[in-house]
Amino acid sequence: MKEQVLDIALVLKSINGKIDGLSKQLESAQEEIVVLNKENGVLKDRLAVYETPKDSHNSSIPPSKDSLAAQADKSKKLLATRSLRDKSGKSNGGQTGHKGTTLEMASEPDSIIEHKPYFCTRCGNDLSAIQGSVVEIRQVFDVPMPILPIVTEHQLIGKQCCCGHCCQTDFPKEVRSRVSYGTNIRALVTYLSCIQCIPYKRLTEVLRDCFGITLSQGTIDNILKDVSDKSLGAYNEIRNRVEQSNVVGADETGENINGELHWMWAWQTDKLTYIHSNKSRGKLAIDSQFKNGLSRSILVTDRHKSYFNMNVADHQICLAHILRELTFLTELDTKQTWSSELAKLIREAIHKRKTELWENIDRNSILNKFQNLLTTCTDNLHQKIIALIKSLTKYKEYVFKFLFDPDVPYENNASERAVRNLKVKQKVSGMFKSQQGANAYCQIHSIAQTAKKNNQNPFLAILAVANNY
Repeated sequence: MKEQVLDIALVLKSINGKIDGLSKQLESAQEEIVVLNKENGVLKDRLAVYETPKDSHNSSIPPSKDSLAAQADKSKKLLATRSLRDKSGKSNGGQTGHKGTTLEMASEPDSIIEHKPYFCTRCGNDLSAIQGSVVEIRQVFDVPMPILPIVTEHQLIGKQCCCGHCCQTDFPKEVRSRVSYGTNIRALVTYLSCIQCIPYKRLTEVLRDCFGITLSQGTIDNILKDVSDKSLGAYNEIRNRVEQSNVVGADETGENINGELHWMWAWQTDKLTYIHSNKSRGKLAIDSQFKNGLSRSILVTDRHKSYFNMNVADHQICLAHILRELTFLTELDTKQTWSSELAKLIREAIHKRKTELWENIDRNSILNKFQNLLTTCTDNLHQKIIALIKSLTKYKEYVFKFLFDPDVPYENNASERAVRNLKVKQKVSGMFKSQQGANAYCQIHSIAQTAKKNNQNPFLAILAVANNY
C-alpha cells in the first residue's frame, strides 16, 4: 500500500514538474506574442504608408514629384491635379460675368497703309482721282525685325576761353567707360535672369539671336551684381515695411548653392514680398533679418517650430496644410472617422468665414467641437493620427485665429506662391554658384514681386533700379 502511495506521489510530482515547465513555456510564448504583435503593428503602419503614399493631393509635395504610376493610374483617384476644393457643378472655363482679355485696337497706330481701288471692277473706269472714304479698319500688332541695339555716341566738346583756359564738361553718370551697355539692356538682362529664370548660357543665346547683342556669361554676372547693389535700398525698405505689417505670411524652401543645401525664406503681405537666403533653417536665419521678431504681426505659417520661437503678436497655422494631411490620414486608415470629422469642421469654419456676417459666426461652437476632437480616445488610432493630435493640441490656439480677425487668412498659399518661382529657377538653372548670386536673385525677385502686387510692371521696376546712379 505504501509503495502504491509513493508511486502516485512520484507521478504527481512528475506531472507538476511538467505543468510548471509548460507554464513557463506558455508565459514565454505569451511575452513573445506581445512583442510580435507590437512589431506587426509597426510593420503594418509602415506598409500602409507605401500602400497609401503621400503625393500632391494629400500633402505639400509638388505635382512634379508624383510618381508616374500615380499620375497614370486614373482608377486610384490620386491624381496630381486633384485639389482640396469640392466640385462646384459648374462647367469648365470662364463663368458668366467673367471679364476676359482680348486684343484691342490702338487709338494711334504707328503707321497707316491705305488699300485703294484704282479702277472699277464692274465697268473699268479710272478711280485714281477720286478721294474715297474709309470702309473698314484692321490692325496688325508686331515687333520690328531685326531688333537691334541703338548705339548712342557721347562726345566731350572742348572750348577754348579767351582767358586761355580749355573748358569741357563731364560725361553723364551712366556713361562709365569707353564702351558700355545702357540701362535698358542691363534691366532686360536682370529681368530675363531673375524673373524669367533663364540660365546664363541660354541668356547669351537669346540676346545674340533676338537682339544682336553679344554678352559673355561673366558680363551677365557683373550686370546682375551691379543691379543688385543698386537695389539694396529698395530691398531694405521692403523688409522694414514687412516688419511694420499687421499680418505676415512666411515660408521657406531648400536651395542648392554650389552643391550645399541652403534655405530661401519668403516673408510676404498682400502688398510686399521679401525673400532672403541663409544656410540655416532655424531661428538663426530669422534673426539675421528680424532681430526683434515681428512684434506687431500675426504670423501665418505652417508648423515649422522656428516660427513659434519668434517674437510675434500672434499666429495662424495654415489650414490648407492640415486639410491635405487629413486627406492622407483618411486614406491611410479607413476604419477611423476622426480625420474626416476634423476636416469637416475646418471646412465648416472656412465656409462660415466666407459666407456669414462677421458678428453672426458661432465661434464657440467650432472651438468646442475642436476641443472634443482633440480629447478623443486615441487607443485604436494610427500613430500618425496620434502625432497630429499632439501637434494640434500644442498649437490649438492658432488653428482658428482667422475667425477672430478679418484680416487674417486661413491658409498660407500666398507664401507658397512666393517661393514657387525659386524652385522654378533652381530646376531650370540647377543651382546658384555663390551666395552672392543667391542674394542678388533674392533682392531683384523681392522688388519685382512687390511691384507686381501693387499693379506695377515688374520690368519697369527693375529698370527704375538700374537707373539708380
